[in-house]
This record gives sequence, structure tokens and C-alpha cells, in this order.
Amino acid sequence: MLKRKLSAILAGASKDELAVIANQIKSANNIKILKEPQKTLVMVKVRESVKNSLFYLGEVLATECMVTVDGTKGVSVIAGDDFEKAIAAAIIDGFLNGEWEKKDILRQIDELGKEQNKSREEINRQLRKSKVNFNVMGE
Repeated sequence: MLKRKLSAILAGASKDELAVIANQIKSANNIKILKEPQKTLVMVKVRESVKNSLFYLGEVLATECMVTVDGTKGVSVIAGDDFEKAIAAAIIDGFLNGEWEKKDILRQIDELGKEQNKSREEINRQLRKSKVNFNVMGE
């Protein structure tokens, strides 16, 4: 699984969903917190659609954390100020950066991604009901 897809799934998951996965990792591995969760500001870069140029939209409050899972570093930067979610995401990242069997954890993360897609599709389906076609209105 690519880091970009993994990051998107972890960011979209709830604190409780990540805690379930992180607790499985904690029970089987030695976890050390290198950098306690702390609040920080992150600049948000956006691509402008007309000229296709980049610009900074502004700052977002985020929480960052760094851990080791049996000596392998894991890092997370999560939008918002949820310290528990940042720790859980860093633990998962550290585990996935390691050299041990990852199939079960990746399967659980993939299931989270499928649930998120299903939820997003349902929201989009509800929003499409209220979509207005202005071309039809002008005729």
C-alpha cells in the first residue's frame, strides 16, 4: 500500500478505529515515544486550477508525534488536536516501516479504507439529489 493512500485512510479514520489497530501492535511490540504529541501549525499548499500554479492557502492546526516500534521509527502529523489519534497513527506507521509480517494490519487498514469509500459514496449520492442543472433551467 502506498504511503499516500495509507496516510489518507489513517487521517480519515476515527481515534477509536486507529486505537484498535495500534493496541494490537502495542501488545506484540516494544513502543517508545520519542516525541510526545504536540500541537503545531502546518502551511497548506493548494494547486490553483486555472493556471495550475501552487500557492499557500493558510495554516492548519495539527498534532505531530514520533515513536519507535521495536527500534523502527514511526511519525504522524494529523490535522486537529487529537493526541491519542496522533500516537496511534505513529505506532501504525512505525509498524509498517518495520521488517515483520504486516498482512493482518494492512488488511484491517484496507477494510477501513473501504468503509470510508462507502460512506463517502453515500454522502455524494445524497448531495447529487440536490444538484441543480443550470443549463436545463435556462431553456
